[in-house]
Amino acid sequence: MIRKYIDEAEREACDRTGNSGTIIGGGLVLVGFGIVLAMGTGNPLAAIFAVIVLALAGLAWMGVTAPPLRVDPLRILAPMGGPGNLPAGYLVHPLAWRAGMPEFLRGVPERRLRIAVDLCRRHPGAVTDLLKMVERSERWVAEWQPGRDFSPAGRDAEVVIFANRLIEHQLRNVPVG
Repeated sequence: MIRKYIDEAEREACDRTGNSGTIIGGGLVLVGFGIVLAMGTGNPLAAIFAVIVLALAGLAWMGVTAPPLRVDPLRILAPMGGPGNLPAGYLVHPLAWRAGMPEFLRGVPERRLRIAVDLCRRHPGAVTDLLKMVERSERWVAEWQPGRDFSPAGRDAEVVIFANRLIEHQLRNVPVG
């Protein structure tokens, strides 16, 4: 399904670099040049031929030097609600990373993302739900369970233990379907 949305977004990518104004401006200049050339030489057929050759050369140059069309990665999965509404297991799926997951996770701290990656295969909700649960777990551990190990790895381990308890509780008590 994600591959279908990626292919569709790449097909529908449009040029937003402003080249249409350049083409119109170049066309007006060429028309003016053609009129001046036709009047100056007295041969309208040669003027039309020169304008056509110059227009084709200009279009070819624009086509060769144009940057590749870019797809807005956050818009790829918009019909599905965006990358945050994918199931939590898609946090580590390669196609989800091609479809806007890095842009969606841009503001998430690295330690929270590491913990979410550890828990994503077991969490029954969406990516957004998983990230919120990890954030709540971090806050709870910081406020209510100071623990003995104050190293970053020790804190992360305590957060993972508490988050696993939340996942187990959710899997046991929340009805499926």
